[in-house]
Amino acid sequence: MKIIVKKGLDVPIAGKPVGPLQDLRKPEQVALNLDPFDKARFKVHVKVGQRVKIGQPLVESKSVQGQMFVSPAGGVVSEIRRGLKRRLLDIIIDVDADEEYIEHEKLHAGASRGEILDLFMRAGIFPHIRMRPFDMVADPKYTPRAIFVRAIETLPFVPPAEMQVKGHEVYFQEGLNTLKKLTDGKLHLVYQEGSTCKAFSEAQGVERHSVLGPHPAGTSSLHIHKIDPVRNPNDFVWTLSTLDVITVGKMALEGKYFTDRILGIGGNGIVEGRTGFFRARAGFPVNALIPDRITNQPLRFITGDPLTGTQVNTNDFIGFYQTAFTVIPENTTREFLHFFRPGFGKYSATRAYVTGHVKPPESGYPFTTNQHGEERAFIDGRVYARVMPMQIPTMHLVKAIISEDFELAENLGLLEVTGDDFALSSFICPSKIEMIEIVKEGLHRYSKELGH
Repeated sequence: MKIIVKKGLDVPIAGKPVGPLQDLRKPEQVALNLDPFDKARFKVHVKVGQRVKIGQPLVESKSVQGQMFVSPAGGVVSEIRRGLKRRLLDIIIDVDADEEYIEHEKLHAGASRGEILDLFMRAGIFPHIRMRPFDMVADPKYTPRAIFVRAIETLPFVPPAEMQVKGHEVYFQEGLNTLKKLTDGKLHLVYQEGSTCKAFSEAQGVERHSVLGPHPAGTSSLHIHKIDPVRNPNDFVWTLSTLDVITVGKMALEGKYFTDRILGIGGNGIVEGRTGFFRARAGFPVNALIPDRITNQPLRFITGDPLTGTQVNTNDFIGFYQTAFTVIPENTTREFLHFFRPGFGKYSATRAYVTGHVKPPESGYPFTTNQHGEERAFIDGRVYARVMPMQIPTMHLVKAIISEDFELAENLGLLEVTGDDFALSSFICPSKIEMIEIVKEGLHRYSKELGH
């Protein structure tokens, strides 16, 4: 199937990563970042001062017994960082000069579904597999009706999927072969229309689909919506990114946990010429990314892209699912009479500024953290339809979630979305409503109500 996306938006933000792939120095510390799993409860298997290997279990999910989250490095546990109510945030590891792996048994050609699931649980693979509906870590007790692999990235500053898979094509195909055994349905692979990457266009054992258009063309929700929609709360579908499939393949072929990453560094808070794509590893420290790279002004550091990423400090680490690092200026002053100005040099998705009527410059517009207003009541639901290619009434769905009318929310499409699907809606929202967190919390509450 060829999917053509007409409703959407590629945000023209300055500071896009460009240039050849570069190397980053081996970090002194890395971390297993657990912040994306804020609703989960964990049993910690290590102590500060304990020596660990790459792939060694550090924590175990209390809700899914035996589901492990493993170390991205070999070294000594230096800190177990907690947040409010002692919620686990990071397990920080001082990296050894010569790291060692925990080596699991390799999967043989005739491995059964049960054998594969058992290995995935012990080896920390399940955190790399998300489950719909409700966008949670996949639970092996629910057999997926289908599996979707996203081999396209359309968020700002995120490295292309082709860049991530280069050099790991064998792992990628083996990952697909292994995943195919975990569903009685179809394994769907979705990639960029016109991609010359043979790992995608010639992938075996999958239903191949291409997609063309602006963001959110690279989201799994759109792919599922267009190809094979989620029908009810017990209609389970698994989703993975290109990196996740490579992680599956390396474990299947070699019995080792995959930690390599390509990281995109961008934003107009970065010194000109210092953005780009870099070879890194999972859990890379922020403080190792910024020396001689940032401008001399108040800045906001974001692990991830500028639309869906998470604000961090210099002592934090790249998020579990993130492959981008963004730096944008932190606005500290109020612009005098900004609402009376024509907005030269500023971007407007709704054509409120003069620049909304002309083609954006190739370099993009310099963004700051200023929202130019505060949260207020919804104004007009039609504005969100410009960036929502799925048949989902954004304003009505968000209102249903806020009022906890989950039966209505389900009818409006709640089961088909994740919080990040509302990043563009939040970006262009004239009411400044943070819909991402509203939808995430609504999905969590509804899943608990249904006992998932």
